[in-house]
Amino acid sequence: MIVNEKQVQQVVISHIGGFAWPTVLLLATCVGVYGACVWHLVIDPHFSWWVVAGIAFCAYAAYTPVHDGVHGAITGMSITLRWVNEWAGVIASQMLGISFIAHRRGHLLHHRATNHPEDDPDMAFSAKSLRAVIAMWFKGIPKEWMFAVTFKHFTAAEKRTVVLEYVAIFMTRALLLIYCADLGATLVTLALGHIIGNAVLTTLFAWIVHHPHSEQERMKTTTVYQARHGLDAVMTLLWGYQNYHAVHHLYPKVPFFRYRRLYRMLEPYLLSSGVPVKKLI
Repeated sequence: MIVNEKQVQQVVISHIGGFAWPTVLLLATCVGVYGACVWHLVIDPHFSWWVVAGIAFCAYAAYTPVHDGVHGAITGMSITLRWVNEWAGVIASQMLGISFIAHRRGHLLHHRATNHPEDDPDMAFSAKSLRAVIAMWFKGIPKEWMFAVTFKHFTAAEKRTVVLEYVAIFMTRALLLIYCADLGATLVTLALGHIIGNAVLTTLFAWIVHHPHSEQERMKTTTVYQARHGLDAVMTLLWGYQNYHAVHHLYPKVPFFRYRRLYRMLEPYLLSSGVPVKKLI
């Protein structure tokens, strides 16, 4: 029985582990899928829902390598491999159309001030009604762009990198629009794919896990969602493990695919500490 913080930290360190190969595999999968979708847009003028689905998948799934990269969770306890976190994050962020460096600044602010009405950048996702949730689906990328433009505490090196990231984002999109087989089909495909992917991402990753966005006590800022009747493993996989997002907020160096296992080991301690849990399905 885990009863104190020292025992908890020992368990957490064991779950940080070594190199997070599943995160890198997910990134490689997203690069492959996104590349195949782009190639289709270049050679085939016909609209395809399969391509929309592929881009939507990447718009959702590619955020996980970004997220793990922000927290240095890809390389575990390694010091010499820390650069992998940044490069993985930059590559994944290019697919999302955002700056990794700017997002890292904003996301770490979110961790320091979770659910604070003024200091948490993710309060943009604190929707209280269905209409607000739908509006939220269109806020993700614009919020990132605005943060990159308005944040006043970047270092000089960070500013240069943010500019280079956005130059790369806009140049690659411009080249695709120039060389695509059909401009209209390409624009509709990209727009639909990113809107659908962002809707899923903001709903599952930012909104529901922090709803109602009012609790600021460390152990209570984020809710765990579990499934009944033995379906929890399936739901967790489909959710990208973010139904255990509370584990991430408490122990951000742990890679995403170990959230559920860590929660199960710490469950009595977490429940006694006030971590909220809801049962679905």
